[in-house]
Amino acid sequence: MILYLSILGYKIYISDSEIKEDVHFCITKEDPSKDDTKIWALKNGSFQIAHNKGCVPEKDLHRIFVVMQTFYFDFLLFWRSNHNNQLNFHK
Repeated sequence: MILYLSILGYKIYISDSEIKEDVHFCITKEDPSKDDTKIWALKNGSFQIAHNKGCVPEKDLHRIFVVMQTFYFDFLLFWRSNHNNQLNFHK
């Protein structure tokens, strides 16, 4: 896990083992697991939920999305710096 940001008690992170996947971030309150909530970064400058297996409440998820949206380009820069400068977007 490579932690990017903590907000509302949640950790927003990327996994260093998912190098070949499209740009995404995971959200958890606990230690990272395969069942954490997953958020895709889209080419149009927004984010989309892939799944909410981590059961983040809708209210918290909305607040997290607002922060992520506000700092969209910072999130991409963080991804690129940890994935050999590559950006592959989810379709």
